[in-house]
Order: sequence, then C-alpha cells, then structure tokens
Amino acid sequence: MLNSETVEKWHADGFIKLEGFFDGKTRDAISDKVDEIAKWEVSADKWMMWFEKTKDNRKIVSKVENFLEYHEHLRELVLADQRIKACIEQLLDEKTKMLKELLIFKYPDSGGYRPHQDIYHIPHKLPDRMVHAVVSIAIDDSEPENGGLFFSAGNHKKDVFKMDAGGVIDPEIAKTFNWEPVHCKAGDIFIFDDYAPHYSEPNKSDRSRRTLYLVFQRESTAGPTRIEYNAMKRAYNPPEEKDYDINDLRPSNGIFYRD
Repeated sequence: MLNSETVEKWHADGFIKLEGFFDGKTRDAISDKVDEIAKWEVSADKWMMWFEKTKDNRKIVSKVENFLEYHEHLRELVLADQRIKACIEQLLDEKTKMLKELLIFKYPDSGGYRPHQDIYHIPHKLPDRMVHAVVSIAIDDSEPENGGLFFSAGNHKKDVFKMDAGGVIDPEIAKTFNWEPVHCKAGDIFIFDDYAPHYSEPNKSDRSRRTLYLVFQRESTAGPTRIEYNAMKRAYNPPEEKDYDINDLRPSNGIFYRD
C-alpha cells in the first residue's frame, strides 16, 4: 500500500499523510454517519460521550468513544476494505489489533488540546515500548484556523516526556520543539505514532474540524482488549450520564482546555 519513501518518513518523523484516501462518495457518507452519531442520546453502558458548554451557553458534543459496534454502516465504510489495517501493518511491520476509536467534533467555539503524547492517555502501563499507530480520518478540511493539529517531527523516538498529572507536556520542554501544522482535506488520513507530541488550539472559526480516530496496537502488545480498555476508560475518565449539569460538564481528559 505504501512506498519506501512514505515508510521512511513514518520512521523519521513519526507521522505521514495519505491524501485522498477516501473517494468523494465515501467521504460524504462518512460525514453523514458522523452527523448521526452527534445526535445520539447519552448511553449508560454502550458509547461514551463528553460535551462542552459554548460561550453563548449552548451544549455541543465534544468527543465520543466506543461507537463503531453500534453503527454498522460507518464501521463498514472505514474498515471493511481493510486498506487502513494494511497500511498500519506495513508501517509497524507486524499484525495489529484495533484498541479503540473516537470522534473529536471540534465544532466552532470548541476547546483545544495542550501539548501531549497519546500513549500517556492509554489507561494501562506497558512493560516495553510497543508502538501504537493512530489513524486520523479527516471528515472536514483541517488547518490551524479551525483547530487543526500541530506535530513535532522526530520526537516520537524520545520516550515519554515530563508531564503534569493531566498529561500535559512540561511547557518548558514543549517550547523547545519545532511545531508544524497539519493541513488535511476531507477524505485524507493522517497516521501518527502515539509517542509523537502534538497539540491543537481552540476552534475560533465558523467551520467544524471533525475527525475520526482509530488506534491500533501491535498484535504482540500485552495491553488490554477493547472491552477491557473501554471498562477502564469509563472508570478513569467517566463520560456524561443521562442526568448532567451543563454548568458542570466532565472534561474529556486532562489535556483539554477552553479559553
């Protein structure tokens, strides 16, 4: 699926972009299905949802996890042809298993995510460095103006950086990194090593920056199953329940912030 130059870039930088991965028809169908999920009711034992309160006191969905098994059509659109899995296994040079999925909606007036490494936010400890690959599917065009990601190339090779209790990289360390913005068109995919430092700013535009993430582990990783992971996620970072207070919403994790 990938040429040698792309694989070399993955190892050197810790991330790659594959443009036009989904054709227009599939891209639009994915977008429609994500809109459906945004309208789901809160679930007590299936999908997990977190919300934000906007500056004009509206509630907007911020993040959803564990939804693919409850939306067969979306699951078929992104996974049935096995192209994503083939790319990941070429990059990791090993069979893989999918650990989790999440949607970040990043609607206008959404918050940002401070500099962090995703590996810190997997709620289990691995005895060795076993790379996870995160696939970011762009549902909308993405650039810094609507809350797009910034990455620091090459720093995925340096293990876990000093962080605070919420998983935010020490600001004195983060300011020494060279950060580059990620520009994606709807239908592109962006794949990154989950040790790769990244961040995003709040979305101050009038456009959404919806993204669907798939997290893959090496098959040899001694981590949890999807069921075990979701149970830990619900315990360590509880989603909203059916009765929630718009003025006291649960943050999606320690790195999330609003201006």
